[in-house]
Amino acid sequence: MLTKKITRIIPALLIFLLVNSLSSQKLEKDTVNYIYEPNQVRTKGEYEGGKKQLLETLSSNLKYPDEAIKNNIQGKVIVKFVIEKDGTISNFKILKDIGYGCGEEIIRILNETQTKWNSAKINNKNVRSYYTLRVKFKIRKINKDESKVDIYLMPFLCILKVVLFVLSDGRIGD
Repeated sequence: MLTKKITRIIPALLIFLLVNSLSSQKLEKDTVNYIYEPNQVRTKGEYEGGKKQLLETLSSNLKYPDEAIKNNIQGKVIVKFVIEKDGTISNFKILKDIGYGCGEEIIRILNETQTKWNSAKINNKNVRSYYTLRVKFKIRKINKDESKVDIYLMPFLCILKVVLFVLSDGRIGD
């Protein structure tokens, strides 16, 4: 009777161990390309020089699209992307857009920052991770012939404001 029970349990146990072993091997392969959220890593991925340098780089290169200004388009754009293990960035996805080229303008500037990123780390190993950038575009009328264009860069709680003037002929000046 005992031998009969053992002969039933051993094959079931072997199948369980085999399936478990195959599952863990598949899991290890999947984690090689896994993309972590910032709250899942010990050291978050960031721009070389930190948030302040990222804000300076974006603010000095970002341009409020002409079509957006002409159509009085304002609002928040949110872009999510991946910081790769080698410090490059990829997989841009516009999560929220106000249109008229605003989302594309952010991606254009981000593409210019390739290789200037430090990847996230887990156990001192570089891993792929997501990064979310929020940018607010705003137009303020000063008078009939002049407007101010404000671009707020809002990664996390840091806010940097860039002010440009829109002249009556549509040109933008500092």
